[in-house]
Amino acid sequence: MVGRKLNLPFIAIVTGLLAVLAYDGVRLYQDLRFNAALANNAAVSADAANDSYRQFAGAYVLQQRDDFKASVEAYAAIAARPGSRLQMGVTFNLANLYFREAIRLRQAGDDDLAMPLVELAKQNYREILRTDSVHWDAKYNLELALLIAPETDPVDALGERNPERSPRAISKIQSRQALP
Repeated sequence: MVGRKLNLPFIAIVTGLLAVLAYDGVRLYQDLRFNAALANNAAVSADAANDSYRQFAGAYVLQQRDDFKASVEAYAAIAARPGSRLQMGVTFNLANLYFREAIRLRQAGDDDLAMPLVELAKQNYREILRTDSVHWDAKYNLELALLIAPETDPVDALGERNPERSPRAISKIQSRQALP
C-alpha cells in the first residue's frame, strides 16, 4: 500500500483559515461582552477603551443617556487621536450634542448659554459639509440651527435703499438757523 502525500499548500490554507476563524471568534466574544457591559451600565475595561470603535460606542451610549459632559469628553478623546477614521461620526455626534443641549437650555429660558452651543453645532455641521457636501443629516440639522440663530450680514452703507435716511446722512445734514 502506497501512502498518500500530504499537499503542503492545502495544509497551509486550512491552518490559515482556522487561525482566522479563531481570531474572529475571540473578537466576537469580546464584542458580545462589551455590548453586555454597555447594556448593564457596567464600566468598560481598559483594553476596550483603547479600541476607537468601542470608545465611540461608549460615547454614543453616554449621549443616549443624556450625559452631556461625559459624552463630550468621550468624543473629544476620540477626536484627539491622529488619523481617526471615525472623525466625521465624532463631529456629527458632537454637533448633535451641542444642538440638543442648546435646545434644552433655550426651553429652560437660558438663551445666554444656549447661543454659543448653537454656534458650535453650526460650526461642526459646516465642517462635515466641507468634507461631504451631500451629508443630508448635517444639512438638515444646520438648517434647524440657522432657524434658531440666523446669521445676518453686516449692513453695507453703500448698498442702502434710502441713503438719505441713514444715520450717516442725518449726521451730515447742515442745519440753518435764523439770525437773531
